[in-house]
Amino acid sequence: MAELCFVSGVGGSVFMDELLDVVADAVRRVGGRVRTAAGRFPEPHADTVYVIVPHEYFIVTPEHLQPTPEQLARTIGFCVEHPGTLSFERTARFLPKLACGVDINLDSTAELRRQGNRVEHFQLGYTPLWDRWGGDPDSPREVDVTYLGTEERRRSRLIASYWRDLEGVRSRLLVPPHEMMGPPRVDFLPGSAKHEHLANSRMLLNLHRGTTVALEWVRVLEALCNGCVVLTEPSADLEPAVPGEHLVVARPEALGAVAAALVAQPSRERDLRMAGYDFVRNKLDLPGSARMLLEMAAGLVGGSAELGPAPVEPVQRLAVGSRSAAESLSVDTPSWDVRFAPGPHGPSGESDASACAMAVDRIRYARRAASRRWISGTPVFAEASRAPVDVLLVRRPGEPDPVELAGDLLNGTVLPRRLLVGEDGALTSSAARPYDVLEQEFALGRGYTRNALLERSDAPWLLVVDAGLRASPVLLERLLAAGTDVAHCLLGDPVEGLVGALPAEDRRLRRLPYLGSGYLVHRSVLDTLGGWTEDPLFDELEDHVFWRGVVAGRHRSTLVQQVLLRRTRPDPAPRPVDLDPHRVWAAIQAL
Repeated sequence: MAELCFVSGVGGSVFMDELLDVVADAVRRVGGRVRTAAGRFPEPHADTVYVIVPHEYFIVTPEHLQPTPEQLARTIGFCVEHPGTLSFERTARFLPKLACGVDINLDSTAELRRQGNRVEHFQLGYTPLWDRWGGDPDSPREVDVTYLGTEERRRSRLIASYWRDLEGVRSRLLVPPHEMMGPPRVDFLPGSAKHEHLANSRMLLNLHRGTTVALEWVRVLEALCNGCVVLTEPSADLEPAVPGEHLVVARPEALGAVAAALVAQPSRERDLRMAGYDFVRNKLDLPGSARMLLEMAAGLVGGSAELGPAPVEPVQRLAVGSRSAAESLSVDTPSWDVRFAPGPHGPSGESDASACAMAVDRIRYARRAASRRWISGTPVFAEASRAPVDVLLVRRPGEPDPVELAGDLLNGTVLPRRLLVGEDGALTSSAARPYDVLEQEFALGRGYTRNALLERSDAPWLLVVDAGLRASPVLLERLLAAGTDVAHCLLGDPVEGLVGALPAEDRRLRRLPYLGSGYLVHRSVLDTLGGWTEDPLFDELEDHVFWRGVVAGRHRSTLVQQVLLRRTRPDPAPRPVDLDPHRVWAAIQAL
């Protein structure tokens, strides 16, 4: 019997490492001999056969550490990517240099064979390495609906569209950036943490990336192994899973409504849970695939298998920064600011220094000349219990009337103490309003206006929102439950799908203003920061400066992983950052 040596690439995907661990464990359980390594191929024994994930190994491994032609002649490629992706194209490029391959997907197995490769289908299935549940149908689960998938615009738009369907359930939507991931973080759960989360979740939403229509089998199997019912959009390769018996299939636009309906049907959910667990344990032959892998390896050692025709050519390794979990940054992370065009070192675009200076002077002059007055509102729900929270809401020219957002907040499950609205150069309606209004003749700046609202507030907590947002009834309840200095949530955007969906990180904030308003902050944090910046140069970047201060001051912040806010697409007047982006960004970096 041959010895299988599973070799992962140093600095590669944690996901690939986990998958190779599962396969190595399956080989051990059927009596095979296994070694594992990372980086350079270890010296072979007489009967050693290597196994690698080719689309990743050759990219992350430096040329001087890559295997010799003799080693490649005893190497099996473990293939995982679907046709139509860059990763599959890499697989198809490298696989002919190896002795043979196996593939976990039927569509990619067929395509690789069509291209002349010797490839066998490797059926994944149940593994105790994934199972943190154990099959108890009555085990408690604290999360109703979860989602695990890297950010991508199509997926984000669909998730954002479910916000009303899911607002009444306990959801946790993990949308990490599409970059190298290392240690666990609030939006990325590797290994045991992921499986424990699935065992604590009732349902998993599964969405395809981009234009692919193939089922995300690894994610689905991990969920079924932990009794987490899978709700997926239609897929081209569902067999042997049976829709309606082992998982639920629905139109992508309807998955949120289907999840909400199934939450209210625990008996149906229980049937799906147990059928899915039985399916993955008894209908999928992972041990048989492990034995097939051993047989392929034995053929290579015995000389009966076809070998690759040539050594692999040197491959240009990707830049080190893009392979480092500590340094890599996704180029797909949407900016909160719709006009901000990120480049390698900040915003890109032409500068007009004189126009920028004029815009700054205009704001300074307006602050000296504008009239300001407070207009008292009409109190509502006078006898109702209220949380120790004041709402600070600013409306600027071109933004919608804030009365609908005020209605959302006053009809929520937790009522704020007061709503304070700053009309910053916007036209104030003469109709009676359920909030106090600070009316300003000219646009004086969002931070300048917020600080004026803050002076009128005496609550220990502040909910900071802007006109153009719509809020879930549970917004304030969920943000207060976070129990940290600052709490924010995922926000739906009509173009990007989701924005503000990542935790506050200094390395990302130095590159991109990806967080904005819609947060609950304790007054002590604002006292430390001195409120919001009033520098006219940072007009409409006040929240970005705020988040930079939160991170720099090591204030505790929490991302509530539910879509609790929606917004319209603002179209602000030209600001200093639009007119002289390099100067403004350089000034922010110097803070």
